[in-house]
Amino acid sequence: MRALFYDLLGDTDDAATGLVVREVDVPTPGPDEVLIRVSAYGLNQADILLMNGRHYTSSDFPMRLGYEASGVVEAVGAKVTRFQVGDKVSTIPNVEDAYSCANEFALAREAFTTPWPEGWSAAEATGFWMQYLTAYYPMKELFPLSEGDWVFITAASGGTGLGMIRMAKALGARVIASTRTSEKREFLLKEGADATVATAEENVTEALMAITGGEGVRLVSDGISGGFVAEYVDALAVGGIAFVHGALSGTNDLAFPVLPLVRRKAGVHGYSLINETRDPVTLQRGIDFVTQGIADGVLGRPVIDSTFPLSEAAAAYDRMKSGVQRGKIVVTM
Repeated sequence: MRALFYDLLGDTDDAATGLVVREVDVPTPGPDEVLIRVSAYGLNQADILLMNGRHYTSSDFPMRLGYEASGVVEAVGAKVTRFQVGDKVSTIPNVEDAYSCANEFALAREAFTTPWPEGWSAAEATGFWMQYLTAYYPMKELFPLSEGDWVFITAASGGTGLGMIRMAKALGARVIASTRTSEKREFLLKEGADATVATAEENVTEALMAITGGEGVRLVSDGISGGFVAEYVDALAVGGIAFVHGALSGTNDLAFPVLPLVRRKAGVHGYSLINETRDPVTLQRGIDFVTQGIADGVLGRPVIDSTFPLSEAAAAYDRMKSGVQRGKIVVTM
């Protein structure tokens, strides 16, 4: 089978440098695994962090990429009971072992495999678990939202950002979405945001306080971090929380004043979906919530920005790093 590898460790302006497609053997599923003929896999910012050596997990080198896929079951392990050959499935991101989706065939644990949503395209079926589960755990379980809470979602036009918007709205919150310039304002409002902040054009704290009528924001979904935290920390509400889950700023180092946190009994929390899905019971709660939300129509199909064939995966990653995307970037097989 063809599989995507990354050979060059280290930060580079060209995220695709070092990407290469190679022929490797098709893997054999273990007892609790399914082998999937991949139809499509979704790109995630975690791929870029791994390439640049800035993700908190590590990968064997050269790296195998891809966290989530859609496809058709090709074979099942001896202990698998929920799936059989020919089933159309979607996979949940799992980095506990050497699972990768940027291949023509991929292994997945049965617990991290779900039915492909009926009527969805391959691109849509590979683009929803990361965005919805990443939003579910902080907004529903860790820092539960209440009706009317203000939520500030950074880097809101990517797949995860749009998932955050939908999850927050499903839970009754009011959403302020950030984008670098006002160019994406109408797109974000159309996708459910109540207001937007253009971070390169406005004073972020002043804008947030004006939008919330001086109340401040109850929850911040921060996929940028770095020095950007200082731009919104003084707009946290009393008891507000910012959960940091990405590093689009280009650094893992946070820089912000602590006094605003002290004044408002607020906090900054490091968050990763991986930490929540390690527990089978917690994982199942997330699966059940998202599955029901899709069935009820409150979460819906992901927005697909663009699709690329595997031979053009480098161009797909370059598009992701450019920041111009609106929704999920997908590679098809």
